[in-house]
Order: sequence, then C-alpha cells, then structure tokens
Amino acid sequence: MVQKALKKKDTASKVTKGNRKAPKKAAPKKLAPRRKGAVTDAKILKRHSAALTSATEKLIASRVGHLELLKGNRREIEKAEREKKEKESKKKK
Repeated sequence: MVQKALKKKDTASKVTKGNRKAPKKAAPKKLAPRRKGAVTDAKILKRHSAALTSATEKLIASRVGHLELLKGNRREIEKAEREKKEKESKKKK
C-alpha cells in the first residue's frame, strides 16, 4: 500500500514556552560538631556573632540618626533608669 505524503501544518504552534528559570540552589549543609570541645566552640561563636550583629545594627542606626528599632540591652536600660532617678532626686533637694 502506498502511503500518502505528510500534511504540513499551516501555522506554527501557538503555544510558546515561557522563560525557563533554573531551580533554586540548595543551601549548603551545616554539619553540627560532634566533639565536646567543638560543640562548646560553636555555642560561643553563636553568642558572639549575635552580639556582633546587634553592635553593628546599633552603629548603623546611630549613624543614620534614629534608634527606634534598637532600645538597647537590659543593662543599658537599667542604667538609664538609675540615672533618671538620680537626677530626679537631686532636683527635689
């Protein structure tokens, strides 16, 4: 049996592929330390990095000129309250 010639499409396909985005890369794995000394080092590092971040934020905020986001830590707040009380007691005398 003789086959007929293939029919060609009159128009190109209307469906176009959208902009393909590459999948997000996975974050690097963080392996928890196992040795006792390494565990304590990791805890200390975590504490110090938090303090460093807060100090950096304070520095930037002071340079910008507003500190409404950063009220200070507990010691600074207590110190300010004590100074306020001392000023009030001096005014009364």
